[in-house]
Amino acid sequence: MVYTVSYKMHQSSEVRKISVIAKSKWDAYDKASFGIIPDKEDGYPYSVWVSAVTYQNGNYKLFNTFEGKPI
Repeated sequence: MVYTVSYKMHQSSEVRKISVIAKSKWDAYDKASFGIIPDKEDGYPYSVWVSAVTYQNGNYKLFNTFEGKPI
């Protein structure tokens, strides 16, 4: 499954998004927070949340998550 992970680098910065291939929301959150984002941005993000998933059959689901409710 491909998860869409949203994040901010600083408290007032714009929301950025990346796609993460993962087994679950927790897996996507961990991969993004501690691997992909720090490597891409040269630093740890201020906040991270999993915002959507695309399943193997092509279905798309938007999660009811936001900056204060990451998973």
